[in-house]
Amino acid sequence: MTTAEASVSDMLVTVKSREIQRGMQAEMRGDHATAARHLLAAAHLELVLASDYESLRQSRLAFRSLLSAASCFWQAGDAKQANRLFLDLKRRYRNRKVEIDDIQRELKACAKGNGSIRT
Repeated sequence: MTTAEASVSDMLVTVKSREIQRGMQAEMRGDHATAARHLLAAAHLELVLASDYESLRQSRLAFRSLLSAASCFWQAGDAKQANRLFLDLKRRYRNRKVEIDDIQRELKACAKGNGSIRT
């Protein structure tokens, strides 16, 4: 991997983390539209990172990014896209199905518990 590629990846990780933070802060303020916008941005950045990790054969990091992308889509209110990703994760990472199910269950419980933007 060249230095330029490493810099791009580092930048994506930083920007993705900031988008998640901004989304969560907006959600805490009750600004659901802003939260959704930032969480959707983070979800798409996670998909790019997952692809980068897969090309580098770093499956653990790819899994983590895909799981984060699905969670961000869910929290942003795009349950359809989130569920597609969760299903794909369960197919690709069969040995981690219980972990994925647990995260889905937690996301659904949080959505019911606080009346947030999630569906």
